[in-house]
Amino acid sequence: MLRNLARPVLRATQRRCASTTTTATATSEIPLTNLELRWKTLSTQEQTSLAKHLEQVQAGDWTKMTLEQKKAAYWVAFGPHGARTPLTGPNHGLKVAAGTTGALGVSVALYYWIRSKGSERPSTTTKEWQEASNEYARANKINPISGVSSENYKGDGFVSLSKN
Repeated sequence: MLRNLARPVLRATQRRCASTTTTATATSEIPLTNLELRWKTLSTQEQTSLAKHLEQVQAGDWTKMTLEQKKAAYWVAFGPHGARTPLTGPNHGLKVAAGTTGALGVSVALYYWIRSKGSERPSTTTKEWQEASNEYARANKINPISGVSSENYKGDGFVSLSKN
């Protein structure tokens, strides 16, 4: 009875060993030359099996590694793939500049369109009104320390610099 129970376990172990050998043979079949050019064409399974194979090679003596194995190990560890994939592509700066210029142009056009559709400017922005506000402030002694009604005041008061 013990023999019959051990038989399926033995078969499962043999299947696992067979799949490991096929992975190892598949890894050894992948050439390491120009790996950086061919990396994207490899399937995910080939990439992981190649990475595991290179880890096993690196676990041994590094002086016995070939130059191709060293280059491939460096590429797998530090190449621009996976987490190191660049976030921006070519001409990204040009695209950002064009988008910014476009958004600025639309906002300026929208500003002038809104200004053209708006009503007249308020009467309080005329120069006469602002000068009258200065006279009112002097007559009622508004802000006598540093404002229009202070002694020796030399500012424009409520008159703005815009010529409207």
